[in-house]
Amino acid sequence: MITRRQFVKVGAIGVAGLGLFRPGAPAVAAPARGGTLTVALIADPRSLDPHLTGNLQGRATVRAIHDSLLAVDEGGNLAPMLVERWEQPDPRTYLLHLRPGVKFHDGTDFDAEAVIYNFKRIQNPDISSIRAGEIKVLESMEAVDSLTVKLTLQYPFAAFLYALTDVVGCIGSPAAFEKYGKEQSGLNPVGAGPFRFVHYAQDTETVLERNPDYWDSERPYLDRIILRPIPSDSTRLTELKTGGVDIAEELPLQNIAGLRNETNFAVSERIGFRWEYFSFNARSEYPGSNKKLRQAFQWAIDREALHRAAYFGTGSVGYSAILPGNPFYDADYAPFSFDQDKAKRLLDESGLGSVEITTYLRPEAVKQRAAQIFQSMAADVGVKVNLEQVDYANHRNKLFGGTLPLDLHGWWGYRPDPDQYLSILLQSEGSYAKAFACASPEMDALFLQQRGELDPGKRKQVFDQITAGVSDDSIYIPWHYSSDFKGIGKRVQGFVHKPDSIIDFTRISVTA
Repeated sequence: MITRRQFVKVGAIGVAGLGLFRPGAPAVAAPARGGTLTVALIADPRSLDPHLTGNLQGRATVRAIHDSLLAVDEGGNLAPMLVERWEQPDPRTYLLHLRPGVKFHDGTDFDAEAVIYNFKRIQNPDISSIRAGEIKVLESMEAVDSLTVKLTLQYPFAAFLYALTDVVGCIGSPAAFEKYGKEQSGLNPVGAGPFRFVHYAQDTETVLERNPDYWDSERPYLDRIILRPIPSDSTRLTELKTGGVDIAEELPLQNIAGLRNETNFAVSERIGFRWEYFSFNARSEYPGSNKKLRQAFQWAIDREALHRAAYFGTGSVGYSAILPGNPFYDADYAPFSFDQDKAKRLLDESGLGSVEITTYLRPEAVKQRAAQIFQSMAADVGVKVNLEQVDYANHRNKLFGGTLPLDLHGWWGYRPDPDQYLSILLQSEGSYAKAFACASPEMDALFLQQRGELDPGKRKQVFDQITAGVSDDSIYIPWHYSSDFKGIGKRVQGFVHKPDSIIDFTRISVTA
């Protein structure tokens, strides 16, 4: 039995969630119906349009309003959602058999034409959907009948269906999209999910209510959800401690050790939530264009020291872009160690002589700490790194404009298939690959190979080659796997800590 005085780690392998138990309570209790759940988010959702939302808070809210076509089960496998079952008659074709009797919140029918409408909207350049790249492999779409969608791909793509488990697979009402247009759809979301949209006030709250016509008559249990953006760590923590919120996102890392003994709430940790890296711009005008210099930093950084100082010992050291718990992850892969002499030899071999790099930081406490440690370690091997402060917009513009010499903020959150993020970082058409000039014909060939390989064992062999290529090229310097922490209040039952950190509100109930 887990009590609230214990610190709960939720691993990426085996146990997939957190069951909250109280002394004297039965191990399994029927969920209570009704009530309001209040959640402290770290940021405003920004947009509730599934085709335009970007941050985790937007994705979480969108997925409460819109069911996705498919889901991921606790073992990391594809599972039914709006799609009841699927077939793959050949390597390029999928037949999606939709759940019958589902209605959007405006009363219109969820059917094959609605699915195709959503995909075409994502592809429409006038919408400028940030999700377009996730379905660019689609060659054609057809409504075989009202509940069957035929998707034909340009080439075999083993990871394709995994994209449909997130917001790209969240299907909105075509009638609502037509009514509100691009500008207003993000403020008037209409899905077929467990909760209906009620109210949004920017930087204040988003309110959702139970969908009484949800296709799963057993769920959800809650009547209402209030999502409050609270950027301040200390304020979120205070709200959790005093009962102002029932769940709080991203508990401050420096407080985790002390919070283990809290009695008013439980601390839940999901290991392997995201991969952290430093990355060099390989464009010819920057020092990072020199491969020997990049390789030197694989040895120049003390990953253990970074782990302790930047993350207060939470999470774990990492050497690969594949997250723990993924079937393609290799727990024994650790090709580098902290070796300043080797780093200095590689810098000598670079022929660059004195090296100075000026780069830019966003206002993020963890990354600021990591950057300052990186700066010190670079100085120890003779490289001067200057740090300048910019806001989020300027940093993003420099990153995707290809003018960021060194990215000390690099990270990518959990996705069920590594192709979903590694292609963006490494493949020729990927936005990060373009920004850092790191694509190569060899890497492109490996991506095509793993996409066309339907045997998981053979796909792993290709991912092993991709991992080795990332290590050798050293544009991306992996150093850490961070954990996601949430505070769970006493009233909350049925919380399951998902690998991507996004809360499944359908499972949660609250006691009086």
